[in-house]
Amino acid sequence: MSVNISYKKQSALFLILILVVFVVAESSARTFELFLQDCGLEEPDSLKDLDYYLKRQICSDQLNLLYSEKSVLTLIPNQHFSTININNDGFRGPEIDMNSHYRIFMIGGSTVFGAGSAGDEFTVSSELGKLLKEKYEKIEIINAGVSSITSFEELYHIKKNLLKYNPNMIIIYDGVNDIFYKKISEPEILENEETETKDYQRYLRSPVVFYRYLLLPMINSEIFDSPGKNFQSDKYDPVISEKLALLWKQRMSEFCKLSVENNFESVVIIQPALYNGKKPLSSFEESIYEKNTHGVNTFEKLIEKSRTLKNCSLVLDFSSVFEHTSASIYFDQVHTNNFGNQIIAEKIHDEILFLIHN
Repeated sequence: MSVNISYKKQSALFLILILVVFVVAESSARTFELFLQDCGLEEPDSLKDLDYYLKRQICSDQLNLLYSEKSVLTLIPNQHFSTININNDGFRGPEIDMNSHYRIFMIGGSTVFGAGSAGDEFTVSSELGKLLKEKYEKIEIINAGVSSITSFEELYHIKKNLLKYNPNMIIIYDGVNDIFYKKISEPEILENEETETKDYQRYLRSPVVFYRYLLLPMINSEIFDSPGKNFQSDKYDPVISEKLALLWKQRMSEFCKLSVENNFESVVIIQPALYNGKKPLSSFEESIYEKNTHGVNTFEKLIEKSRTLKNCSLVLDFSSVFEHTSASIYFDQVHTNNFGNQIIAEKIHDEILFLIHN
């Protein structure tokens, strides 16, 4: 009898121990994600208007987003955080207005998605929407940005996803990711691939933290490289640069041809970067500036090839969009604060207005 009781006590203690370990691990993971993980928002002078806790919340929300890699990199729908809302269709912001008279999609990487933005309403697409709604009540601008995607994924999303919403205009705003990731061949479409991020990650964070910050760095020390952190970015190979520019042009040409076939306005915008353009740098921007010969030369090739694009409604070079702005705009090599987003949105607004009038 006493032996049975002893076994029961041991089993109960063992279960309690497992529960304690789980609670400690989960609490530690959530504390780390909220207060300790680095997403580049703490130091930038360009983000000085955001308080500490808001910056930490932005960082946590961005790094808790769930993605699918089936077919191509895609945001999983129905994710709701303090500073980010992913709607039922997988786009950042409110639900699509089915009664709108004019629908604009804006697609690109993290600069379109709004990395570092204090909320959905501060992204470039949202700022553009505010300006356009002053003139047009039944117009909507949808943020179809997905962090880390290139022109390959953009074109895929347009063909397989955006066209079904009958857009009146699609704006592609890109360049940086194509240049940085140096994908010189067409990636595979992973039609049968399981999603790498699982739904349980919404609630269970300790396995995510262990995998992301302990296991992955041991497998690949460059796993967290991004266009915002241009490690070893100054290595220039003219052959790779030319291939990247040619691939980009081919995809933009196909996009513009699609616009004719599907009766929507096609706008191609080459985005700015800290290392490219004519912006007078603030003291903070000077402190983070990194020379990028590969980036500058490849941007020049994109701009050159953009001049020969056909069937596009509008092709724009925004590399010098900040040339009259000395204030801090960038908080890393490519991402901009809300003031920068407003300038970009105003410029887009002025350029596309005649297309909407027509």
